Amino acid sequence: MTAAVPDAVHPAESDTAHVVYVEDLLADLQLERAGLPGRDPVPAARRARQAAAELADLGLSRFVAELLGETAPVPAPASVLDLDADEDGRRASYGIWCAEARELTDEVWRWLAERRRAAGELPWWCGESALPLPHDSVRRLAEVTAPVRDLSEIAAAWARPAGLCGSATAEYNWRWLLLGKGVLGPSGGVSGGASSEALPPLPPLNELITLLVGQARRRVLLPPSHQVKVLRRPNTPSMVMPVRLPGSSLLSLPTAVTPVTVQYLQHELAHLAEHALRPADAPLVERWTFDPLRSEGWALLLEHLAGSTAFLARLGIDEETAAVLARFYAEEERFSRGLMAADLALDTDLAGCRTSAEALEAASAVAAATGLEWAPELLLLRQTRVLHWRSYLAGYAWRDTVRAELDARFGDGDGDGDSDGNSCGGGNSWADRDEAWALLRSALARTGTAGSAAGFLDALRLPGPTPPHAPARTCNNPHAPHVPDPMRRPDDDDRGSERDGDRPGGDGDRPSGQAHHRPAGRAPSALP
Repeated sequence: MTAAVPDAVHPAESDTAHVVYVEDLLADLQLERAGLPGRDPVPAARRARQAAAELADLGLSRFVAELLGETAPVPAPASVLDLDADEDGRRASYGIWCAEARELTDEVWRWLAERRRAAGELPWWCGESALPLPHDSVRRLAEVTAPVRDLSEIAAAWARPAGLCGSATAEYNWRWLLLGKGVLGPSGGVSGGASSEALPPLPPLNELITLLVGQARRRVLLPPSHQVKVLRRPNTPSMVMPVRLPGSSLLSLPTAVTPVTVQYLQHELAHLAEHALRPADAPLVERWTFDPLRSEGWALLLEHLAGSTAFLARLGIDEETAAVLARFYAEEERFSRGLMAADLALDTDLAGCRTSAEALEAASAVAAATGLEWAPELLLLRQTRVLHWRSYLAGYAWRDTVRAELDARFGDGDGDGDSDGNSCGGGNSWADRDEAWALLRSALARTGTAGSAAGFLDALRLPGPTPPHAPARTCNNPHAPHVPDPMRRPDDDDRGSERDGDRPGGDGDRPSGQAHHRPAGRAPSALP
């Protein structure tokens, strides 16, 4: 990490030139990438050229070049798999998607080969990051491994109640099933199974957002001062984009509600919390530097809470549906980890390839080991995001380490305790403890070397005033221990899900933490 640098850089002024603030420049670059207007009428690209020297001094040159699209583009098909279509529609869009990916095979191989040749002592995928990665995290990401397993049985089990006409292992079907659409029927109820009665539908998207954001507000993971704009875009993965840290972010969500929507909302809210809790007085480059291992591991920690039936009940989901969803979430994690294990296996095998034909053969062999009909050209295409997949796979292990630390300090709650951290009963999980959330916020607010995945664990291990397994603080119990939190406002406990008034708010296998995609869709709406 760099030494302390000023928050904003002021180049030499003249009567005809605007004063360039790097913070404003980064904000406008992110807004423009999202298809939204910036705040300055002068194009961000022109301002970036004017501030080139200052950006270099701050260590932000490559990051800004990436935002401007001036780095080598990542090969990607123009079309996507239409997961909102019926089976015939999915099959048709899949054919187009595959054909485009097949035409890109040589380009994808050149992109990968060039980065492998250019890699120095660090693994080649470190070049995917525009800002330096912590050494300890690079080691963990390089060492992560997992066996490639046959995933066909899971896909078949999901397909049985879905009434699919084709094979569950067909790629246009298993990707659809991975969204949970084989669990809930078109009306939101489960088709097939022990009961012929459909289960109640999931809450609408706006209601889910309001409820989950309310929980984040109560935990002070998302302070009211952090502004979020919501973009709703059909048939796209969920993602977040920082705009001005720690002040504002964009949250992009698909319009359809599926079983994974709850998980993904939790996941993206975790990334928003990481943005919102950046210290405003930290050096600018540190505010924009995220350790991908910590980011994805932290998001997976919050996402994991959605597997609790008690958590789902607080979203208005009935008991039977909650049990079905909790089981699906556990299966979805196993399936997703299996896909990423294939990505890592292919990364290893590609080291011995010399041509795109050999790379496709390697991809075919890995795909066959999963038991899925996985087009080798699409599996190869995923290698352009292998840092992301490594961050997820290593993030699961890091998440489990964090859970073990929290369990040891605050209680595991593996019995009948609630696991959503919002209990008003006598839950004994770490997630029921205000002190645990205060500790997590403190760890998230770290930047620089202390803001790495290793630094986060160090923060959890610092001695504190709360003994392990002390009684949980629930419902503002005046007799429960309490750690003062400078981020909590006096009236925060009474705000609940109150709206903030007029405060502003591909390759979609999994959502990206700090994404830089260019969304196109409806106008933004305010986050509650």
